[in-house]
Amino acid sequence: MVCTLLVPSVQGGPPRALPKLPVFEGRAIALTAEQSAVLARGEPAVQVLNTKDGRVVAVFGIVAIKGTRKAFVNRLTNFPQSLRAQGIQSFGVFRIPTAGANVGTFTIGANDASSLRKCRTGKCEFKLPASEMARAKAMLDSGGDGPVKLAAYARRRVAEYVSDYRARGNAAMIVYDDFGKGGVRASDAFAALLAASPYLTQNAPALQRYLQQYPRSRPGDANETIYWSVEALKGLLPTLTINHVVVSSPPGTPGMTVAVTKQIYADHYFEGMLDERIIVDRRDAPRGDGIYLMLLRQYRFDNLPGGVLNIRGRARSALHDRVEAELRRARQP
Repeated sequence: MVCTLLVPSVQGGPPRALPKLPVFEGRAIALTAEQSAVLARGEPAVQVLNTKDGRVVAVFGIVAIKGTRKAFVNRLTNFPQSLRAQGIQSFGVFRIPTAGANVGTFTIGANDASSLRKCRTGKCEFKLPASEMARAKAMLDSGGDGPVKLAAYARRRVAEYVSDYRARGNAAMIVYDDFGKGGVRASDAFAALLAASPYLTQNAPALQRYLQQYPRSRPGDANETIYWSVEALKGLLPTLTINHVVVSSPPGTPGMTVAVTKQIYADHYFEGMLDERIIVDRRDAPRGDGIYLMLLRQYRFDNLPGGVLNIRGRARSALHDRVEAELRRARQP
């Protein structure tokens, strides 16, 4: 059941009924008076959340949107359209069966080649297993066409990885050997992010099980795809990610649709990413023609130094701005 709370209109109108906001790391998210006023004016309200794990940056946002939930979800499940609407400029959707052609054009520039040659377990600018670091170095050292060979191999390897994930789910997810000792399983990073937000457990348990047990336990109404994208947060390197997005309207929770994006690979920075988009019918909208879009996004970084570099501060600021921009775009018809 999606409960509601009341936020007074700053313009003296009737109270505005909001959906119950998610709980994050054991605490209910709450809007400040200023954020409530922003939301009442029709603008997105966004806040960076406190996290127990210093590697995690989490952002929550909410905005009121005109139109029906059905129309919004129809746009959302047109995945090429909705990815562009989120501001992602470079992306591609993996077809079934997956082929290297799905991946777009990879090139290995001089800077990338130099960085890859220096890679070793526990210290690498690219997020790779140790075996792939060794293979990349060998290809680059094989002759003048090494970068071309490596780019072709990378396209093929990405396609194989997506096919393996489709067959085995989380068991196929990569182990990152680029930072620290012992490696980090991408599936473990995902599980930690999922555990921090119980919203799916409470309101969409079938979808939660599917994300954990994929490809088993698929909800009957699930609409999904896997896509790659190259994005650049302000102040950070362009990053290739591979993501699995699933959209579902839980039958036990009427008036709500959830779209969850699960990162299954990133070549820089991110050990995991989990994005929950919650679309809820507005009870105060005339003729039912209105929804609230809530967005809870978590990134787990491999290393977030402060100090002179202040990567942590830049990441928090960049993610706040990105979520706000996405919510503004979501209001456009």
